[in-house]
Amino acid sequence: MVYPLSQCLILILLAVVFLQFHRNRATLVTLLLAVSWLYLCSTALFADFLMGTLEQDFRPKAMSVMGEADAIVVLGGATRGDTHLGTLPDLNQQADRLVYAAALYKAGKAPLLVLSGGSHGDARPEAQLMRETLLVMGVPGRDMLLEGASRDTHDNALYTAVVLNGKGVRKILLVTSAFHMRRAVALFEAQGFEVVPTPTDYQRLVAAPVLPRWLPSVDDLARTTIALREYVGFWVYRYRGWL
Repeated sequence: MVYPLSQCLILILLAVVFLQFHRNRATLVTLLLAVSWLYLCSTALFADFLMGTLEQDFRPKAMSVMGEADAIVVLGGATRGDTHLGTLPDLNQQADRLVYAAALYKAGKAPLLVLSGGSHGDARPEAQLMRETLLVMGVPGRDMLLEGASRDTHDNALYTAVVLNGKGVRKILLVTSAFHMRRAVALFEAQGFEVVPTPTDYQRLVAAPVLPRWLPSVDDLARTTIALREYVGFWVYRYRGWL
């Protein structure tokens, strides 16, 4: 229900119901609303605006001024999973998380990486998939701990705390997408960690896009969808008392 495409389809179905009852005006208004909402959500103007409101409080820091911590915690969401003919997990648009985590480790910012991400159905846990990718990037396996049971951000924080229990880890560098950082930081702080936000995967490009920003595109619809889902996720977590 959070996805703009689903909302558009629901409005179209509602318009069909209005049409059956000969409510022509209501039918037209509902169809116009559906098309207008889908168009707006598919533009770079709207996608950049929503992403900007989520990213603005988490600006990047230069690696040279970033302090050290006990561990780097990397949240899942960077892979699509195993593919039929691939030898490595397929990465998605949020794979910056893995690249940045590897850069932090190689810069000596923490001696340990914790990879947090479970799976759906029979798929392998994302923690394992991230480990395979980081091994290719040159991160040694002995310095990676896996948390492969989590299904959402709340689980990420809860189960990571279990993995690190007794290891003396209190200060962590938390690696996730900038748009996801507000919710993630609050959840890990609730587990007693001293959290240093280390955001990555910023969504607004510096260069002008190929298409005018008012023209719709599938990529911009996807970015709007992610932003809306993050807003809803934050308020649902707050309603449940997790934040």
